Amino acid sequence: MKYKTTKRKWIPSLFFIPIVMLLIVGCATPGSRSIATMKISESEKALSIARETNASPSTFVDLTMAENELAQANQALAANDYLKATRLAEKATVDSDCARIEAKAAQAKKDEESMRQNNQKMKQHSGIMSQ
Repeated sequence: MKYKTTKRKWIPSLFFIPIVMLLIVGCATPGSRSIATMKISESEKALSIARETNASPSTFVDLTMAENELAQANQALAANDYLKATRLAEKATVDSDCARIEAKAAQAKKDEESMRQNNQKMKQHSGIMSQ
């Protein structure tokens, strides 16, 4: 009597691997403490860099918003509301980046105006010298 040997089909188990991976990755969603902590750290760094760029009065609002959002993110982290902490930290990072970019743009405008004045003076000086 011949017995049928059942071949174990391992192919269906390949479909379970992505499911298991999704479950593992699901533990690192924006609602996790580690992600919230990382985002708050990034936000603190962005705020520090924005402050160092010689922020002008035009960037005061963005910097104040970033500081407030960062404080709220830390409060949410302390209250174990990780999703809220993550979102607030991300908003604080964006506001810090806006302040930094606005400060650089304001500085570029000042530099441009200074160069124009210098060029004007040089043209006037060269006109006097050629006469």
